[in-house]
Amino acid sequence: MKTGAVIVAAGHKWKNGTFQPMVPVGDSTVIRRIIITLKQAGIAPVVVVTGNQGDELEKHISKLRVICLRNEQYAETQMFYSVCMGLKYIEDLCDRVLVMPAKFPMFLQDTVKRLLESDADLTYPVCGGQKGHPMLVSCRLISRILSYKGE
Repeated sequence: MKTGAVIVAAGHKWKNGTFQPMVPVGDSTVIRRIIITLKQAGIAPVVVVTGNQGDELEKHISKLRVICLRNEQYAETQMFYSVCMGLKYIEDLCDRVLVMPAKFPMFLQDTVKRLLESDADLTYPVCGGQKGHPMLVSCRLISRILSYKGE
């Protein structure tokens, strides 16, 4: 099964106003660490939905061979809009998709590999009873997600 990823990096800010995808993590940044971990686990294609600071972010990850989509309406839309942008693009390119916001860089390649062992239509890691990221979504669910019109 071919597995891709959608990383939503359109407008995340910490309470202090720092743009989360560009926050340093060791000798890297949040967004670069996420992309590299996914690629090391064999995930391709990787789609990054940008918006806020899009030019800077896209330049920062340009050598990582990812697909960047720009949500020009990031300030007026919810994160779900950016997720749908990514899913629309990737739905015909793979069998399932890892979906995550660009603010959780500390997951392991092993976590991704364990998720990939599941044949469920939707699965996610759980730690200490808390649901986590990335979520693994079967492409069978994407049309239902894209047609959702709720809050």
